[in-house]
Amino acid sequence: MRCVLAGSIVAAAFIGTLAGPTAAQQAPKRLLMLTHAGLYKHTSLGPAEAAVTAWGRDAGFEVTTLQGYLQDASALDLSVVTAQYLAGFDGIMMMTNGNLPMDQAQRRALTDFVRNGGGFIGVHNAALTFYDYPEFGEMLGGYFRRAIQQNHVFVLRVEDQDHPATRMLGSSWPIVDELYHYGTAPWSPDRPEENIDVLFDNRIPMGFSRDRVRVLMSIDTRATDIEGLVDVEAGGDYPQSWVRRYGQGRSFYTSLGHRDDIWTNDSVFRAHVVGGIRWALGLEEGDATPRGAR
Repeated sequence: MRCVLAGSIVAAAFIGTLAGPTAAQQAPKRLLMLTHAGLYKHTSLGPAEAAVTAWGRDAGFEVTTLQGYLQDASALDLSVVTAQYLAGFDGIMMMTNGNLPMDQAQRRALTDFVRNGGGFIGVHNAALTFYDYPEFGEMLGGYFRRAIQQNHVFVLRVEDQDHPATRMLGSSWPIVDELYHYGTAPWSPDRPEENIDVLFDNRIPMGFSRDRVRVLMSIDTRATDIEGLVDVEAGGDYPQSWVRRYGQGRSFYTSLGHRDDIWTNDSVFRAHVVGGIRWALGLEEGDATPRGAR
C-alpha cells in the first residue's frame, strides 16, 4: 500500500507540472485517437477516449476522436483515414483490434505517417490489430498471443526508470489489470499450434524481440504470485510496455488499459500513458535504444 500511495503522489506531482507556463505557451500537438473494434469491443474504449481527451488539455496535445467504439464490428468506417487526413496530425493513438477495413493504400499511409516522423501510441488491444499487415506489427513491436489473467495483482519491474512513460514509477509498480503474452516468432505450418492468437485464431506474422524494442516494464515473477497464471514461469520474460524508433517516428506501446476504471481513477496509470504520449509526440525525450535479451 505504501508503494501504491507513494506512486500516486509522484504521479500527481508529475501531471501537475504539465499544466505549467511552458506547456500552455506552446501550440498543442495534434493527436488522432482510434477505438474501432473488429474483434471484441472493450467497455473501456469510451472511458479511454474521454480520459485521453481531458488529459491532453494540460499535457500539450489536443485529441480528435472518431468514436469508433460506437460502430458495429460489421460496419466499421475508416474511410477518412488517408495520407492527406493524417497529414493534419502529429501522432495517432490506437486502442483497436481486428483486421480493420482499410485498403492497402490506407495501411501504407498509416505506417508511412509514423516512419516519416509521426508519433504512434498503441494501448492494450492495439496488439490485436492488423494480423494481415505485418508492417503494422513491426511498427508496434509485436502481436497478442493470449491474455495472462484478469483481476490479478501483478508487480511490474520497471526496466527504464528515466523514460517519460515510467520515470514516475520507481523500480516497481503493483497493478491489477489484464496483461498479455505476445507471439515470439512468425506462425509456421510446421508448428501450427504455436504463435497463434488463441482467442480468434489469427496467425501471428512476426515475433516480438527485445532486439527490436526498448522494454520499459515487464512482469516481475519474483514479486508476483504466479500460481495459476497461464504460461508464466519463475524467471520468465514477459514484457508489457516498450518503445521503439520506427524510421523517423516514435512508437510507444503499453498492454495496460483493460479496466474501465483505470482510465478514471488511477493517477499512476494516467502518468504512464501521458508520458508515453508526450514522448511519442516529441514533447519529451527518452532513450529508445534496444538493449537486447535480459
